[in-house]
Order: sequence, then structure tokens, then C-alpha cells
Amino acid sequence: MDLSKNKFFKLWLIIGIIAGFSAVIFFAITHLNEKGLCNVDCELKNQVIVLIILLSLFGMFVGSLTYYFIADKYERRITMIHKDATATTRFLEGEEKALIEALLRRKGVATQSELAKDAGIARVNASRTVAKLARKGVITKNKNGMTNTIRLCEELREALLD
Repeated sequence: MDLSKNKFFKLWLIIGIIAGFSAVIFFAITHLNEKGLCNVDCELKNQVIVLIILLSLFGMFVGSLTYYFIADKYERRITMIHKDATATTRFLEGEEKALIEALLRRKGVATQSELAKDAGIARVNASRTVAKLARKGVITKNKNGMTNTIRLCEELREALLD
């Protein structure tokens, strides 16, 4: 199904559900009033109840439409950001790209030795590549005993990890 058709289907579904619910309530209360189950005072209360219900349904309708259009806008924006972020890894060199992809598989945090093993890179090359990525600001490197803990920078973590 085309995205624009899906969008209009959701919109008409929202309208249909709210209109159907309001029609059922309106006709049920009207039927009760016509069958004589209520006196005049009861009919007036039912009309006020119908008015309150219809106003609340109108509020739900406006809220649903607002959410629908805002959510659609942000969903497209998030998709664009994610596509842009994954495109940035294409511009990295071979070992840099391999280390970043290994870091992404580990949710943005790993030790340097784990990254070297996951990326299939020698430890010396991994050390040089980590230093280069740290100078570029792509990762942060923290000493942790005999090894280093590598973290993806916060901006890339937000962009590349969901």
C-alpha cells in the first residue's frame, strides 16, 4: 500500500471511529427518550449528557488529528536522521569503519581488545585506529586498568543506535 494511501486510510479510520461512537451514543439516548423511559427532567439531563459526550468526542478528534500529523512529521524526521547517520559510516576508512560497526554491535560501549577481536583487526592497528577516531571526536577512550573502554560519542550514539 502506498504511503499516502496509508496516511489517508488512518485519517478516515480515526474519523470513522469517533463518528460511529458518537452516533451510537446519540441514537441510544434519543431512543430512550422517545420510548418514554424518562420524564421531562430526565430528557433534559440526557441532552446535557449528549452535549458533554459530543464535546469530549470532538476534543478526542482534534487531539487525534494533532497527534497524527505531528507523529507523522517526527517519524519522517527520525527516519531521515537514521539514514543520514548510517550514510556517515560509508566515509570512514576500512579499519575505522570496522571498529565503529563492531562498537555499534556492542551498543556503543566496549573494551579496546573486544573491538579488535570483533572487527578482526590486529591489536596494534586497533590501537592506532582508536587513537585516530578519538582525535576526530568520534569516540572517547578511557583507561580501565590494563585496557581501554571505548565509547561512541553521544551524538553518534543517539543517531546510530535506536
